Amino acid sequence: MRTDEAGGGNQPLFERRPRVAEVAARAGVSTATVDRVINARGGVRKKTVALVEKAIREIVAVDRGRPSQAPSFDIFLPANSGRSTELLAEAVSRAGEARGAQANITFVERMNPSALAHQLLQCAQGDAAGVAFQALDHPLVREAVNELSRAGIPVVTLCSDIGDVERLAYIGIDNRAAGRTAGFLMGRFCCGPGKLAVVWGGQLYRSHEEREIGFRSVLRHDYPALQIIEAVNGNDDPGLTFACVSDLIARHPDLLGVYCVGGGQGAVAAAIETAGLAQKLIMIGHNFNDETKPFVLSGTIDAIIHQDMVRIADAALSCLLGAKGSPVSAGIPIEIITRENLMHR
Repeated sequence: MRTDEAGGGNQPLFERRPRVAEVAARAGVSTATVDRVINARGGVRKKTVALVEKAIREIVAVDRGRPSQAPSFDIFLPANSGRSTELLAEAVSRAGEARGAQANITFVERMNPSALAHQLLQCAQGDAAGVAFQALDHPLVREAVNELSRAGIPVVTLCSDIGDVERLAYIGIDNRAAGRTAGFLMGRFCCGPGKLAVVWGGQLYRSHEEREIGFRSVLRHDYPALQIIEAVNGNDDPGLTFACVSDLIARHPDLLGVYCVGGGQGAVAAAIETAGLAQKLIMIGHNFNDETKPFVLSGTIDAIIHQDMVRIADAALSCLLGAKGSPVSAGIPIEIITRENLMHR
């Protein structure tokens, strides 16, 4: 956020960027008016422009009189969503400490867009320097993100993105490419025609949708003899996922493979082992961690499509802090892990 000093040309008024809501409250005008002034969009009376500029100067003066403080960021992740989410939370905390920033992590009820939107909207009234969260693609969440943008608070999405919002960046793998990679591996691993199933964690994760699209696309074009018979929604719940996959296996004894796009990887693998099919069914999943590692070692999971949570956390904090070279889109490499190369993890 920049505006002109009175008669001083295009010079920044401050080092810290006051939030739009903060300036609007001090100037006694709307956030829309502040947005028009700071972005020089015109249509605002000179008297009102002067009020906004005066408010900015006053905020700057107050800030300069304060001792410097570490920037504080709000991080929202889904609760009870497995080991990968826990690892991401741990990595974000470490990344914040390494950069002298405070990462305030809140776990929000999973698959609840209303709860997530509420938490995001609360940030618009708080003192966070930025927000990062694992997105649910829902109108309530989109509106909350846009409200944060209007308040001048930068927003970064983690692992799963959201469309048509004013976010700063998405940090994660290219999920459609990840799904295509899984489709390629499944096609090469399976011998002959047969049935496949897709298991996903929830319809509100764009990442899961993109992975399934990529998976289906490769199979349809390159391996038409492999038929996807069913998509199972485990709602990111291990117990429900285990029950659904167990039922799927019982109804389709000729099943060749299962692709788990995300959520409940361990539950899917456990259901396959319980059915005694660990050496028969091909399973491809996502995210290598201490929950999925035993199943990779045993051969129940044939391949893992992995995204490094440490790299995601580092990139997110660097982006929020405005470091040079910050990513503006998916920039995390897609890794393929099998039991033959996991000793390097």
